Amino acid sequence: MKNLISLALGLLIGHSTLTHAQSRFSADSYLGDPEQYLGKSVTIYVDRVDVPAINATTDDSYRVFFVHTMGRDGNDYVPGGWIYVKVPKGEAGAFAKRHNNPNKMVAKNVSGRFSEWPAVRERGFGDNPTQEQVWTERCYRFSKYFISCE
Repeated sequence: MKNLISLALGLLIGHSTLTHAQSRFSADSYLGDPEQYLGKSVTIYVDRVDVPAINATTDDSYRVFFVHTMGRDGNDYVPGGWIYVKVPKGEAGAFAKRHNNPNKMVAKNVSGRFSEWPAVRERGFGDNPTQEQVWTERCYRFSKYFISCE
């Protein structure tokens, strides 16, 4: 009986480790240990993006999208959380179209540098914040991290 319990526990632990390893390329896999990936090139599987970009009304040279990711469980894609992705403004339209195509069969890869938003002050930016300060603070409140495709 003791051997049977040990075998069952071994199989459960092995399955859990295997599932975690196969869910690579999801936001959850990077956000689970962000310090390990900070400043490094990473790849995510993108399921869809929220459009328009968070900073669509600004004159920034980039757009920030809220991206829903997928991971892998064997041959199946599984939900993998979300992360912000910063894309050059000139590529934003193509990025949104590529990842929100209703005819795509699988999640698409996106690679970039795993980064951290600049820290924001506890009490905001005073009486007259810029649009960039407003959305950066909003992003930082929800997640300190993003992927930069610049």
